[in-house]
Amino acid sequence: MERSSMGRMLWLLVWLLVWLLGMTVLQAGAADEPTQLQLPSKLQHVSFTGGDGSSCEKAVVIQNAANNFEGVAAEKAWISWKYPKAKLKSQGLSGIGNKTFDRLEIETAQGASKTICFDITDFFGQW
Repeated sequence: MERSSMGRMLWLLVWLLVWLLGMTVLQAGAADEPTQLQLPSKLQHVSFTGGDGSSCEKAVVIQNAANNFEGVAAEKAWISWKYPKAKLKSQGLSGIGNKTFDRLEIETAQGASKTICFDITDFFGQW
């Protein structure tokens, strides 16, 4: 091989290595971003609105659940999406005005305690 051909091949190999390394870094960063919530097919009609659930004023509002069973399954799906591998510590109902809330105490995979508030007015009491 000529020297200029070897130089081009070396440049091409270095460029390819840098490109592959860059793609690996991009993919690793994308893994840290939360993906869109994927509900099981039996819950595709359920939707989430409202806030982040950090308080009842910012409650996650569950809509279109046909009954309590679907609503509770939707709560669990939302928590699994937002806090993977979290453990449920306690659960309690509360009412404020004409709204009903479900407050869940969880422990995140990192060991942090969090309270998540869901507005369950839309389906509460539906069997």
